[in-house]
Amino acid sequence: MVYELYQMLEISPQASADEIKRAYFRLVRKYSPEKDPERFKQIRGAYNTLYDPTARQNYDSQQQYGDQITALINQAQEKMNVEEWSSAISLLKQVLLLAPAADGARNLLGLCHIHLENWDFAVKVYRALTKTNPEVPIYWSNFGHVYKQQAESLKDEDYSELAQLYHNARECFQRTIKLESFNSEPYLEIARTYLEERNYSQAIAWAESAIGADGKADVDDFEALFFICRVYLVSGESYKIEPTAQRIASLLPEREDAQKYAAERFAGMGLEVAKIGAKYADVGLLTAAIEFLDVARNFDPCDPDIREIYERVEDMLAPLNEYELLKDDSLIIQGLQKLAAFCLADFFSLHHSEQERKSYLDEIIAEIFANSNRNIFPSIRRIKSHYPSVYGLNKDLFNRIEQAA
Repeated sequence: MVYELYQMLEISPQASADEIKRAYFRLVRKYSPEKDPERFKQIRGAYNTLYDPTARQNYDSQQQYGDQITALINQAQEKMNVEEWSSAISLLKQVLLLAPAADGARNLLGLCHIHLENWDFAVKVYRALTKTNPEVPIYWSNFGHVYKQQAESLKDEDYSELAQLYHNARECFQRTIKLESFNSEPYLEIARTYLEERNYSQAIAWAESAIGADGKADVDDFEALFFICRVYLVSGESYKIEPTAQRIASLLPEREDAQKYAAERFAGMGLEVAKIGAKYADVGLLTAAIEFLDVARNFDPCDPDIREIYERVEDMLAPLNEYELLKDDSLIIQGLQKLAAFCLADFFSLHHSEQERKSYLDEIIAEIFANSNRNIFPSIRRIKSHYPSVYGLNKDLFNRIEQAA
């Protein structure tokens, strides 16, 4: 029924605020909660909507343009689904022309501005939404995302500006927590801001708060615990990953799909870290990758892909670990120590060009044969016996030098 709230109060859609109030009290006397509780409830609801100017404006717009507003919002959401943010903004602005108090449309508009990194517009939208709707947690949460994502877009800009943006984001997420203390996500968002600032202790503390947000530890806490594993990775405490994974294992149901999901997440992180470790021949990162992949194998020991990745990373890590000892081994001449480093650079594709590679190898060979054969031969024999993974990087090269010696 069109304009049914007005009809319920027996007034016209043009009624003033005073007329609405008088009609309400007149009808309450006639239909008191004791005489007709259901009718009283309807009258009370109509009054609450029509006496509030914003609610009334929204109601009037829906009555007048309801179908048109619904169609425009549906079109805007379709554009957002395919990331056509500017087109969605145009449609949402049409909605707000018809219904200035349509806060749901305004929220969608803010999300579009976030994706386009129109930070000033996004801040303006959510400042208005949180002012008029201070009890709606999603508006505070989205406001926090504006500041957080703006900070992440700046990265290496002025530190004081970054710190202020992260501070603003945390204030918004804390307002969300006050309204929904049981929701773990705003706790985790605060933890993520601290991780970006390399404040690892606070990142861990807020992630732990996320785990306890709903008063129980269960499978829903997987993301918070996995986040803690990531913090241990970047803080150089990868040895703490395994105990945290055991906490995850204690929460996950024994269902195969849950175990496989955990395995995939840990394997994915392990592979990502391994790629970076291989790019820079970084022992610490490759060791951390092994930690993640080891956890993945524990969750799904039969997965051949995880096993293959694990073995490949082990193959990368073995010569690196051996080289850490070889480079300080006084029984190996310096030229052959450099040759070991050259073979590692070959293995990890670290040479900038073929010309640079050839020039460096020529220098190393010349330095090796500047030594007497009595020093070269035992050095190579020691590499073979004590550092087999380094020797295996280029057996042919080491053997030719040995034969020449």
